Amino acid sequence: MNTQPLLVSPQLPILEIDLQYCVIITNGNRQIEISFEQLVCLEGCGNYTYLYTCDGKRHLSSKTLKWFANILDKSKFVRIHKSSIINWAYLKDFSDCERAVRLKNGREIAISRRRSREVRTLAHTRSIS
Repeated sequence: MNTQPLLVSPQLPILEIDLQYCVIITNGNRQIEISFEQLVCLEGCGNYTYLYTCDGKRHLSSKTLKWFANILDKSKFVRIHKSSIINWAYLKDFSDCERAVRLKNGREIAISRRRSREVRTLAHTRSIS
């Protein structure tokens, strides 16, 4: 009987997220904790994601937008484009072109054609016009 040793990988540290309430971003030697309530929107950029906070700052994460889409609360965050997720709490209204949203911080983000109807329907059920 030929037995091979069982390979056990070392326990990797949990990086970037505490699923209860925040994301932890490593920036050099320090860690920045961003609560989900502070997130205004997220923008995918290849294998990285920019996180925009209510204080006007932008943070870079090495996680993909898809990763964030899977862990964020779907009742508070919605993916409106292949490269954008917004926090419903910061949605002000829809722009004049009807295929973009305007956030409370003045930022305007395009809605993809594919997701336009879904976003509008969700917005009307939340009484956002």
